[in-house]
Amino acid sequence: MANINLSIEGVSSLSVDRDFRQDINLLRGIAILSVVFYHFTATLLPGGFAGVDVFFVISGFLMTKIIATGLERNRFNLIQFYAARCKRIIPALLAMCLVIAVATFFWLPTNEYKKLGNYIGYAALFISNLKLNKETGDYFALDSHENWFLHTWSLSVEWQFYLVLPFIMMGLYPLRKKLNTGLCLLVLTVASFMVSMTQTSTNPATSFYLMPYRAWEMLCGGLVWYAAQRFILPLRLRPFTAIAGYALILLSLVFITAEQAWPGPLTLLPVAGAMLVIYSDYQPLVSLFDRNFRWAGLSSYSVYLWHWPIAVFLIYSGQQHNGLWVMSAIALSFAAGWLSWVLIEQPGKNYLNQRSTRAFWLILFACVVVAWLFSYLVKNNIVVSHPDPLVNKIALEATNKNYAANPKTHLSTYGTGKPAAIIIGDSHAEATATALAEAAQGKGSVIGITYSGCPTLATGELGESNGCGAFNRSLPSKLQDYPSDVPVVIVNRLTHYAEQQLVKFDTHSSDKQAYLQQYADAIVGMACTLNRSHPVWLVNPIPEMARNVPRTLSHRLMTGKATRDLSVPLADYEKKNATILQAQARAAKECGVQVLDPTAWLCTASRCMGSKNLQPWYFDDNHLSETGNKILVPMFRQVFSRPQQ
Repeated sequence: MANINLSIEGVSSLSVDRDFRQDINLLRGIAILSVVFYHFTATLLPGGFAGVDVFFVISGFLMTKIIATGLERNRFNLIQFYAARCKRIIPALLAMCLVIAVATFFWLPTNEYKKLGNYIGYAALFISNLKLNKETGDYFALDSHENWFLHTWSLSVEWQFYLVLPFIMMGLYPLRKKLNTGLCLLVLTVASFMVSMTQTSTNPATSFYLMPYRAWEMLCGGLVWYAAQRFILPLRLRPFTAIAGYALILLSLVFITAEQAWPGPLTLLPVAGAMLVIYSDYQPLVSLFDRNFRWAGLSSYSVYLWHWPIAVFLIYSGQQHNGLWVMSAIALSFAAGWLSWVLIEQPGKNYLNQRSTRAFWLILFACVVVAWLFSYLVKNNIVVSHPDPLVNKIALEATNKNYAANPKTHLSTYGTGKPAAIIIGDSHAEATATALAEAAQGKGSVIGITYSGCPTLATGELGESNGCGAFNRSLPSKLQDYPSDVPVVIVNRLTHYAEQQLVKFDTHSSDKQAYLQQYADAIVGMACTLNRSHPVWLVNPIPEMARNVPRTLSHRLMTGKATRDLSVPLADYEKKNATILQAQARAAKECGVQVLDPTAWLCTASRCMGSKNLQPWYFDDNHLSETGNKILVPMFRQVFSRPQQ
């Protein structure tokens, strides 16, 4: 068993590789400090996420060094290479997965524990970045910050790079007299960089999470290795090169923000900074710092593993802006990382080193299979968490939503019989479709013609390849398939698109009022166009809550806080949606469409409710759940009971 009482000052005397680079260890320390402080205090270090990019460069340099040196000495063994990576990475990773799974078993709601368990399998197989790219999308979004395994994306990216790099270098090595390996890696670096920059502008999540678009950062580390072998930096230039490198990294951490494209052109700053520091190989500049902070670099991997679950718990408890809690969480992150390095990472590596090759692979295979099997059992509800029943009931409302809408055909049917009504709109239409169907019971079915993320407007485009404009233009012809007396109900989250000016019109105006006028005209234009062939009912905007309703209520109960129903002032709703309310009223006046007001059922005299008696009406902060939408059934009955005007 490792000595848990090992002092921080004693780290400098630990046995390390004889080629130990103090500057690289300091870079690790800077990187982990940056990442940790960013995740806990982003306002103080807005570019701290660039620390991961520094880690990528370091990994690329060290892996290239190991492979190239082994090939040159005719001693490179691919199996041993992967075994060394496994011994270094997997023990602490699986230990973290185990601790989180056990610690949250009686605490997390069943739907959240299912997600957690599902991610354990992806993390153990180093493919969590693929899952995150598919599910999460934006790494910087607030919703992403409650994923307990969000941080494992970078481990997956690095491991996937480890799988590819040896084969590239082994393939190039026999051709080294004809093809310079360093130049070949440079071509690959430039290609990966160019593809990444292109993808960032069109699909930022893919560029962020997937290895091919991040490979250039690790390849840059490899380029440093080859450059250092061919071009030895003069001693007099080394301190200036190192200082320039640290300066670029510091500028990145202080001035880059999450609002800027990442990875993007600015990613070159921390990458170039790390390259310069490593290339300078200047130890005197960092010896003093490393002597006192060597522990941070050595335990950086373990700190990285453990800091994120602590950050997630801070968000769950709602204390992410409490200074005392934040500072305590930062201290706990480094303490947990240090203990993990002393008790798990180093002993695990030493234990596996002492096993025979066969025993090592059997142990590794067994551990990964157990992790995957646990993930499978949780995903398929065979292993289910046991939280507080009330917490679980509230949290499960997040999954109580309409899944019938087909995102490919944009068509769905609710109920049986001939069409009694048609509902058109975006995800808010999908969220209310079953309420309209219940109101239509005994009269026929409801047809859904919906496109999530697409407001129903006569003009305008939403995104370059979104297809929203084409969908809207096709609506008049789609309605010809139904009898003219079938009413059309239009439900949209119209204010959201208007506030962020997401819709682009042919005549672009930088003036906000002029833009809102165009937007209002597009609302009226579509409503009146469709009203020529079918009676149209416009639903005023659904009130939006300031917070995710089931999540906020359940998390408050989970962390022992006083809990009450969520709501927003009716006056705020009316102010926020004034443009849309006026546009829909204008459509009613100009062409006789009918307007339905959901606030008569969802709001009291002064407040619009997100829950009642702790029963959520929403499955997030703006979509009605299958519980909440049924409150609007009386409203929708007007569609079938009122005579058309």
